[in-house]
Amino acid sequence: MSLVYIEKIPSSLRTAFENTVRAICDDLGIANPDWLMIVMWAESRLNPQAKNPSSTATGLIQFLEATARSIGTTTAALAKMNHVQQLPFVKAYLQQAIKSRGVPKDAYQLYFLVHFPSAFGKSDNTVLYRAGSSAYSANPLDYNKDSVVTVAEVKIFLQKACPVGYDINNLEKKGSLSSQTGKLLLWVLGISFFALTGYFMYKPDSWESFKEWIKDFIKHSIRGVRHEFS
Repeated sequence: MSLVYIEKIPSSLRTAFENTVRAICDDLGIANPDWLMIVMWAESRLNPQAKNPSSTATGLIQFLEATARSIGTTTAALAKMNHVQQLPFVKAYLQQAIKSRGVPKDAYQLYFLVHFPSAFGKSDNTVLYRAGSSAYSANPLDYNKDSVVTVAEVKIFLQKACPVGYDINNLEKKGSLSSQTGKLLLWVLGISFFALTGYFMYKPDSWESFKEWIKDFIKHSIRGVRHEFS
């Protein structure tokens, strides 16, 4: 299954972008590549030229000038890159952040690595910024209007950044939706196998009848194939 928001990437870059995002997440131990897509959407609407008018923040994850220089580039250079060209710098930043803070266990912690690293791993009631600060003015996230922005309110913001109809529980689930479906199918098959095994052990005659049915099915199938090619 394709990543969320991948349709927002130009068609000529889409495959390379998705493959690179998946590779970055694999390399860094980020359990669900959709998390990174949602984080980039929240920060820049997946626009590598996105620029915050009140700061130096630029690009897919809104690199600050000091941050850009710490990974060997500048915001001016980043603004000239396309979606795929900018991803190695996204990876370089996340490598630094993960080395300092740890591997994010969910989309919220991944977002804090980008948006407010010191909030990584903090409780929901932790205050990040207060009314009167430049950070408070630049980030209108005070949903309960109490003059402070908390970890919980930033989580609400990330939930609002999810696609319409997206299950926000996936922000904490490991693996893409398709892999989760695969795991569920394996569980169903496993339970069915043990249930049938128990049933046939309880009623041996049923097992014999089942085996005969399988044999007949195979015979009829072989006859059908022979008839088709005769």
